[in-house]
Amino acid sequence: MTKATEEEMKANKAATKIQAGFRGYRVRKQLKESNNYSSKGNSDSDYDDVTSNCYSPPTLMSDNDSMKNSLEEKSATKIQAGIRGFLVRKRHQQEQQAATRIQAGFRGFRTRKLLKQKGQ
Repeated sequence: MTKATEEEMKANKAATKIQAGFRGYRVRKQLKESNNYSSKGNSDSDYDDVTSNCYSPPTLMSDNDSMKNSLEEKSATKIQAGIRGFLVRKRHQQEQQAATRIQAGFRGFRTRKLLKQKGQ
């Protein structure tokens, strides 16, 4: 495995961890908001007390929440695009350096060969 692919894999793992952390944060925030909403109501029965501590899927989001989520998703996409662009440019630069080394080696070989032929 080349160094470029290792670095690309490392960057992909880092981006995945960032995304997972952010998604967890977003779910926890939604759960906290839904729990705050349910705890504000009067719950006199034992059933309400038990179910308020259980996980319930997030409710439908309001327009404001959906705008926040779309902004967050766009931001995450922008970060990923930046990282991927950086990795592509870095890989291209490494390939250019490798091509330059190959060309220099061939030019040196050709020059030595011509000098050897002229010397004979």
